[in-house]
Amino acid sequence: MDAHATYLNKIATADPLADLIQDFTSRQPHVSVKSITIDKGHYLDFAEGRVRAFLPYINDQGAVLDPSDGKEHEYATASFAKAGAVLIQAGRCQDLQEIILKAMDWASYCLGEIQVPDDHADFTSHMLVLAYEQLSSFADPSRVDRWRSNLQRVEPELTYSQTERNFPDIRQIRNWATYAMHGEMMRLRAGLTDSTAFIDKYLPYQLTRFTPEGLYRDPNLPAAYDLAARDQLSGILEAGYEGAAAVLLKVLLHRGAKTMLFTQSVTGSSSCGGRSNQLLWNELSFVHICEREAAYCLRYGDLFWAGTFKRAAHLAYQSILRWVEDPAGFRLFKNRFPIAERVGYEFYAYHSTYSLYAAQIAVSCYLDADDSIEETASPADVGGFVLHLPSFHRIYATTGLKQGGYHVNIDTAAQMGQDATGFVRLHRAGIPEETALSTGIAGLEGEIPWIFYRPKQTIPAPLFPAAIGPMWRDEHGAWHRLANYGRRQHEVFHALDAEGQPLNAEQLHWLCELSVPAPEDQENNLSFTVTYAANPQPKAYPLDPNTPGANVNEVYRRAVSDVLPRPGNGSAERIEENYRIGMDEITVTWKFDEAEAAELTAVGVTVPLLVTNGTDQSSILCEGNKVTVKYGNATYTVWADEAENNIEMELLPGRMPNRNGHYRIAQWTRKDKLEVSLHFSLTTEQ
Repeated sequence: MDAHATYLNKIATADPLADLIQDFTSRQPHVSVKSITIDKGHYLDFAEGRVRAFLPYINDQGAVLDPSDGKEHEYATASFAKAGAVLIQAGRCQDLQEIILKAMDWASYCLGEIQVPDDHADFTSHMLVLAYEQLSSFADPSRVDRWRSNLQRVEPELTYSQTERNFPDIRQIRNWATYAMHGEMMRLRAGLTDSTAFIDKYLPYQLTRFTPEGLYRDPNLPAAYDLAARDQLSGILEAGYEGAAAVLLKVLLHRGAKTMLFTQSVTGSSSCGGRSNQLLWNELSFVHICEREAAYCLRYGDLFWAGTFKRAAHLAYQSILRWVEDPAGFRLFKNRFPIAERVGYEFYAYHSTYSLYAAQIAVSCYLDADDSIEETASPADVGGFVLHLPSFHRIYATTGLKQGGYHVNIDTAAQMGQDATGFVRLHRAGIPEETALSTGIAGLEGEIPWIFYRPKQTIPAPLFPAAIGPMWRDEHGAWHRLANYGRRQHEVFHALDAEGQPLNAEQLHWLCELSVPAPEDQENNLSFTVTYAANPQPKAYPLDPNTPGANVNEVYRRAVSDVLPRPGNGSAERIEENYRIGMDEITVTWKFDEAEAAELTAVGVTVPLLVTNGTDQSSILCEGNKVTVKYGNATYTVWADEAENNIEMELLPGRMPNRNGHYRIAQWTRKDKLEVSLHFSLTTEQ
């Protein structure tokens, strides 16, 4: 049995969240919630708003053009056709019928002719088959025949981009394959193909991307594409796939859906981390998975989980309404910068594609939602847990509303260039997510060498990344930040060992462990300890393999071996972070251990402070060792104990961007001992 098969056998039965889920199911019945006034019609409201917004950008052929450059991109037109089709079938947008039919004409033609813009056919087939099913009764037979002919002409290996034709090692194909397979299963259901051969070929190689917790590993572990891929793979099963891989896929998808619930913030938002983050379609993907799971649980009589998933779906959808209903206009990203500035967009992101992509997810939410399901408390309501996902290098801690309603997210080995290692998310229920911090601040130094994936900003990124986290000064006077120690190697997750770990995996500079006291020892707080142990790595010096000389590699190895390593990481051997989440505040204590034959001459903690989200401005007031950020009706306060006279606080002048806004850094430093404690509180005026 090869390593991949061994790994799949292991994850088929091992559920690392079993104890956490058992604890939740025992405590959930004791938590009551007030139902959120959201029904499936709200999903149509979202979709209709996006469809109507793009009416001025449709050309004579029926293509949807992007407002930024006047060109058609990726799957914008297919998304418009699918969203419009469901809206018409639901009795809406009757005045737009011909426009939507024309978009279907063009998008189906492009798919059949292998002319989908930007070579994105993989994404469009599942959308267009659904549009075909929904629109056929509204078009004349000849028009429907043309659609059918175009959809039948798909030759998967040639039409789609991420196939063996372009990826001889098909293990390297990422989330694109999940869309293409979904499209092929939809085509089979509609009688547009007679084979599942494409799915049978590619699906087994996607299964090894799953973690034991049921999450999907796209390259470099973006949270958004875990959601997107699982959503598409679920669609394959929903469309009726029963191939050899279906049984395991079903197990992993249901497990992953439950895992996902424990990553949801008390604000309702989905996890941060990686590319394409802080986009509204992240939450809509979360909603769709939850609505589909809720309906599935209801069909099989599991009212407990049906109500739990329904509640989580409504919390997630409610969390984006602030951006959907922004008085200045719809916000695709969770910031208020002018849309034309594309703040937060990667190079592949367009306002047309992602706005309409969100709309087509919303109509899927409508199709799968069952409004007869009554909400019951979700993990975000119940709280009282700490979740460690080592496979994604993330820790989530949540307290229920009666225990303060806080949510903490720690990235223990962030992707450099996208995120920062450390305490990257601090939310409290009822307070705008960006008030404290909703995602880390990426730096320019040492990122994974895919700079074109960096999101666009209007001000330069800092040299080093930033999060709420520790800093320390070595015996030579150099400052080091935990935020700057992360993943720098592009990891595809295609070649794995029997434990599901990448072969030749990047060796991390810090090895992380989580310790959580027993529930009976927690009193009224949620406490846990995160420990980072130094795992120093030798400095890598890139060598061109084409360099002439028979002995060049041997000489290189000898030369590098002569370079003496620095002790620990920046002279630090161990960092211990003790978290205590109370009713009114969070207290974190950072403790530092020196490496052997090294000395730490000062230690400190950095805290990003919001300046603006692009429109709204904060005010920052410093008083001694306390800083207060006023932001609308919210107040964010960070302080050291008054008795700690040897701690100095400084507010640095430079601004630094993340996807939500611009921040400044406050830092608390001391020289007298290797320990710093800070308190954090978020409050709002009623």
